[in-house]
Amino acid sequence: AANPDMVKGMTPEMIAQQIVEAVPGKQKSDAVQQKDKEEADRRAQAKADAAAKEQEAKEAEAEAESAAQDFEEAAILRDRIRLLENLDNRGMVEEHVQPEVFFQDPTEGLVKLQQLLKSPQPIRIIEGFDIAHLAGSETVGAMVQFIDGRPFKDGYRRFRVKTVSGGDDFAALKEVVGRRYKHAMGGEELWPDLVLIDGGPGQLHAAEEALKEMGAPMPNLAAIAKREELIYLPGRAEPVRLSAVSPVRKLLQYVRDEAHRFAQHYHHILRKKRMFDE
Repeated sequence: AANPDMVKGMTPEMIAQQIVEAVPGKQKSDAVQQKDKEEADRRAQAKADAAAKEQEAKEAEAEAESAAQDFEEAAILRDRIRLLENLDNRGMVEEHVQPEVFFQDPTEGLVKLQQLLKSPQPIRIIEGFDIAHLAGSETVGAMVQFIDGRPFKDGYRRFRVKTVSGGDDFAALKEVVGRRYKHAMGGEELWPDLVLIDGGPGQLHAAEEALKEMGAPMPNLAAIAKREELIYLPGRAEPVRLSAVSPVRKLLQYVRDEAHRFAQHYHHILRKKRMFDE
């Protein structure tokens, strides 16, 4: 009970406070509530801080994307300006165009090729030859086959030159052509409608000699030289010069370049093999 002397002079609020403080359970409950409140405040603050950081990250990402877009747009504008500045440097289509840019359906090229060769039969099977070596070593030959103007990979052949050394392209080509058509002479394979050689008149003559020495029926023969892209035909003193956009020229270049690629690929294989063996 409260001391009467202590109660005298106290207000009702003070008396109530004395009673609360005198109850231990009530003191503990208030402490727990205060601790819970502090913990809730801490969690709320942490959540608010995390939300603020997330918002800052989103804003930074948006700024980065905007900057990247501005950079791309600037690059596009720069390239357009350069193109406009270089309009006066354009070449003539007939003289400067790369033929592979305009490669298309070979049908027209095959028809006009038959006319150029004055062949009584359509040109359906074309076989292209090339020789590859490095300073006369590891000389190889390659043949690619095109049917109706398109590559026929199953008809590709490669030859490791056996009887020639020292980088004699003419003799190497003569050997490769002879080995290739030995099977056709035996009726094991079809004869092509055109034999195309990568080179000039010397290479064309070597292929022609190889066929004559075999007693083979002479197919259509042609050679196409790089750089000036002149076309050499047997019995013609002057080469044929065709427009850069001629479908015949593009078709022959296609076959020639594929034969060159195939020969170089085989040559690189043999060189690597020799390096590993050493």
